[in-house]
Amino acid sequence: MQDFNNFLETIAQESGAASVCCLDLNSPQLQEALKANKKAVASWLDEGYGADMDYLVRMLDDKVDLQKTFPGAQSALVITFTNKWGADDAVHPFPEPTEGALLGYISGYAKEQDYHRTGHQILSQMGEQLNSVYGESENSACVDTKPVFERFLAQYGGLGIWAPNDLIRTPENDVRAFIGTLFTEHKLPEIIKQPEFPFPCHFCRACEKRGCPTGAITEGEPFDARLCISYLSIEKKGLLNKQDRDLMEDWLFGCDWCSVVCPPKEKVDRRIPIDLEWLLKSSAGSIRRLMKGSAVEYAGVQKLRRNAIAILRKSEDPRAEELLDWCRQNMQSELLLQQIDCD
Repeated sequence: MQDFNNFLETIAQESGAASVCCLDLNSPQLQEALKANKKAVASWLDEGYGADMDYLVRMLDDKVDLQKTFPGAQSALVITFTNKWGADDAVHPFPEPTEGALLGYISGYAKEQDYHRTGHQILSQMGEQLNSVYGESENSACVDTKPVFERFLAQYGGLGIWAPNDLIRTPENDVRAFIGTLFTEHKLPEIIKQPEFPFPCHFCRACEKRGCPTGAITEGEPFDARLCISYLSIEKKGLLNKQDRDLMEDWLFGCDWCSVVCPPKEKVDRRIPIDLEWLLKSSAGSIRRLMKGSAVEYAGVQKLRRNAIAILRKSEDPRAEELLDWCRQNMQSELLLQQIDCD
């Protein structure tokens, strides 16, 4: 067991993971825990907290019966990793806004390469090293792309705790961490850890008390995706009504406020500033090429422009109305034209 634990730690570190655990998919304890988690998530969804993310309902059964979802899998390696989230030297592909430009903002986690790609690269390398020692096996990697209770598995495996802001909090990177899982046919020893923190979340709760401006994270209440800026700017389909626009502040993609206060500290602005005129007037093709390989690619140009219009609708700067007039005259998208004047 100790040899395997050392091996697992070594291949995780060499591949770029921050931490790793190994779960036995045949474990009755894990299977019961998955069922209990499904029941809790189903109740949360029944209360409407999941907004219109219907795929969460459709995926519930697949997230519990992992051996049916990943045929032949016997074990799961769960990792946490980072992508320079919050680092001073993290870079992004977007042009520097002109001085005095009307701005919207993209979350700092979208800097560097898309975390999905980074996670898959780490898991692929770990899978190759695993197969080189234990023989060939079919491995399936997922990073927020397949039906898996990722935060639950990371918490179950002792990589962190489920924080009040609905993110996984880890000893290595606090909540600025991503999760990946490698399902393998190899039957491996189970490795479950005990995360150690300088203080538990209930001693702080900064994400609830001063991190969330919308009430999506409220002490003693379930996380409410309907009020979450990240949900509104990334996941919500269709038009943004006045309440949505008021909640979103000036965010184009994601939100940083509940993560930058963990651990308790003053907010440090790591957002990516975007020139709204550039976003609305540049060709969609050039923007797509620029976004390729970044997390923002998931939202797409039209949704970013929808969010930009929502920001302009709230602005008192006369240039905002001028830019909206330009959109009325030049845009072809029916959704964007409706967003300009919707109530």
